[in-house]
Amino acid sequence: MRERLTTGAEPVTVIESIPVRRDHQVGQSVIDEEGIPTPPHLAIYPELGRGGMGRVHPALDKNLLRAVALKRLDRTLSEEPMYHDGFVAEAQITGQLEHPNIVPVHELAISEHGVPYFTMKLIQGIGFDRWLRDPERAPGSTERLHEGLEIFLKICDAVAYAHHRGVIHRDLKPENVMIGDFGQVYLMDFGLARLTKSKPASGQFSQMEAPGPVGTPQYMAPEQARGIPAEMDERSDVFGLGAMLYEIVSGQTPYGKVRQPHQLLSKAQRGEVVPLDAVTFGMDVSKRLRAIVDRAVAPDPAARFQTVLELQDDVRRFLRGGLYLPSQVFMPGALIVKEGDIGEEAYMIVSGKCRAFRSLPEGDETLAVMEAGDVFGEMALLLDEPRSASVEAVDQVSVLVLDKRTMSDELGIEGWSSKLVRALAERFRNLEQQARSSGMRRSMA
Repeated sequence: MRERLTTGAEPVTVIESIPVRRDHQVGQSVIDEEGIPTPPHLAIYPELGRGGMGRVHPALDKNLLRAVALKRLDRTLSEEPMYHDGFVAEAQITGQLEHPNIVPVHELAISEHGVPYFTMKLIQGIGFDRWLRDPERAPGSTERLHEGLEIFLKICDAVAYAHHRGVIHRDLKPENVMIGDFGQVYLMDFGLARLTKSKPASGQFSQMEAPGPVGTPQYMAPEQARGIPAEMDERSDVFGLGAMLYEIVSGQTPYGKVRQPHQLLSKAQRGEVVPLDAVTFGMDVSKRLRAIVDRAVAPDPAARFQTVLELQDDVRRFLRGGLYLPSQVFMPGALIVKEGDIGEEAYMIVSGKCRAFRSLPEGDETLAVMEAGDVFGEMALLLDEPRSASVEAVDQVSVLVLDKRTMSDELGIEGWSSKLVRALAERFRNLEQQARSSGMRRSMA
């Protein structure tokens, strides 16, 4: 198991008198110049990161001894009503979305310099974007897919809850998801969110109703790129989730490797999604999963999953379908299974061809030539008997490998279902033995 991150995790302490004495770790000149809020119960630390409008500082709550994140609007934007009100709206929206997978907001206030700020949970962990770039989780790897889909389902939980409360996010991307040290998943940054079941007090003059492209081009739905707020709904977030799913599976984003922002925006406006098949050549991606991704990033909203829950249900069914199997590659002529060996694995061909044969006194008898989708080795695996034939790779072959533990633990082949499967296997074995004893030979498949 991968070692967990523990950055910043310190033992719990208790100091019974409050507030605890702690000094700011940012110089007074910087505080004055940038208008950094310094509420009396917080000790402010140097800037952790910044976005287009806001900046984030780690801070310590001197009463609760709790590490928090303080997000503030850039001082130069604080006097602009659209940015000021938009920042306040972000805090109010996020503060009302109380969900385990949405970062909690603690307080919202205006500093003495007129700078709005809010505090929220300080997440100890890494961004999902960094998680996806980890070389140990290469695109196409079982670990990336299995763990990535588990994270994806939690993101869907957060987005589905926001939709239930009448909020669409409009900037779903890996950078706005944090993975905690112990597997927690948090959806962040509702700064571009829009209300769907109510209207802000400022009505059509609010930032969320402003026309123009909204989101991040690599992940935005075509209707977001076209910039008409009334066309954006829950299905726009379905596209954003689909774009993340596309990246989990392929390591790339839906509009391809385009670097210039204006070119990306143009492709997004036209809905020029690169087919997943074109970027997953040589990867073991199931047809079922490809179909889910393709539907999620359909340019036409009517062709997408109509709700996040529909998308989540399909991904969950795929995940529970036992399709997480390690893969192996065999070069031409390689012997994959050998007649007479005790079978510990069964195989499903993903690509390439294999030849099944058995040895006879007069030479090898070819039983079948198998292609993608064919399964072999299952009889020996089910019946704990020596293999009845050998299988070799005709050309380069990629296979998925199913072993006994996976069959019983992950696929649920146990109890009455196990007895049924084994009974069928024994029946097929008996038929095979009868055919052999009668002198029949299989025709080449």
